[in-house]
Amino acid sequence: GLGDRLGTLLFQFSPLPAAMLADAPAWIARLRTFLDALPRALPEGAGYAVELRDASLLTPRLVDGLRDAGVEYCVGLHDRMPPVERQLRALARLHPRGEGPLVVRWTLHAGLGYEAAKHRYAPFREIVDPDPATRGPLAARAAATLLAGHAVTVIANNKAEGSAPLTLQALAREIAEQLR
Repeated sequence: GLGDRLGTLLFQFSPLPAAMLADAPAWIARLRTFLDALPRALPEGAGYAVELRDASLLTPRLVDGLRDAGVEYCVGLHDRMPPVERQLRALARLHPRGEGPLVVRWTLHAGLGYEAAKHRYAPFREIVDPDPATRGPLAARAAATLLAGHAVTVIANNKAEGSAPLTLQALAREIAEQLR
C-alpha cells in the first residue's frame, strides 16, 4: 500500500526465552528461513532489517546470515545490547566495503532500563542525559554512509536521552559537522 514511499521494514525481536537462547545457532537458522521467505519485489530504496534484544545473538553467524539473505542489521541501542562501537563492528562484517545503508534504533540510554528512563526523563521536553559516547560514533558512521551514497535511518526514543526530537536534532548537527 505504500508503493514507492516504502522504506525499511524493521523486524524487532524482543528478548527471547532462555531455552531459545541456549541454542542460538538453531534460532539463527530459523530466522534465516523466515528472512528467505520474505518477498523480494520491493520498491527501490526499500528493504528489511533485523533488530535484536539479546546480545548473545550478535555473532558472526548471525551477521553472515543477514548478509546472505540481503537483510540489514539494525544497530539496536538498548540496555540489553552491546555498546554502539561493538554493533558498528558487526556492520563492518555485513558491509566490508561500507556499501550498505545504516539502520539504527536508539531506544534507551546506556545503563538505564525502560521504566527507570521513563521516570527520569518524563515529560520528555529536554535532553536530560546527553550521550556523546553513542552520538559521536553514530554520527561518524552515518556521515560515512551518506558520503558513500547510502541511506541512513535513525529512530530515536524519548528514553535515549530525554527527548527524541531533540536527540535527533543533536545527532543531525553532529552528522552535518562530520560531513564538513
